Amino acid sequence: MSFLFGSRSSKTFKPKKNIPEGSHQYELLKHAEATLGSGNLRMAVMLPEGEDLNEWVAVNTVDFFNQINMLYGTITDFCTEESCPVMSAGPKYEYHWADGTNIKKPIKCSAPKYIDYLMTWVQDQLDDETLFPSKIGIQPY
Repeated sequence: MSFLFGSRSSKTFKPKKNIPEGSHQYELLKHAEATLGSGNLRMAVMLPEGEDLNEWVAVNTVDFFNQINMLYGTITDFCTEESCPVMSAGPKYEYHWADGTNIKKPIKCSAPKYIDYLMTWVQDQLDDETLFPSKIGIQPY
């Protein structure tokens, strides 16, 4: 599955996990959004009283993934295979991709390809019902 390039006809991000309005998960997301704007990071990430820790982590993980994906979508025209031939953090740090399953030995790749691998891997984790159940009250283990 090519998440950002290749088979996708549009670079516009479309969140895969939509949280139904009115659901408990939706209320948790709204709580997270309200506290994030407060400027107090400790309050923003604190588990609301009476809430399930796994559910809170899952809602915030999906939201964080969606935010990062949208942010990356804004720079895809500027970071291409040609302009970003290596995934790096300056001249001293270079990132190589390995997921331990499909690509076991780390490979050197362009920044867009690395991000594509990464976002696809994260999306696959989020779609795995054994890790992130979509039904409330189901334990991921």
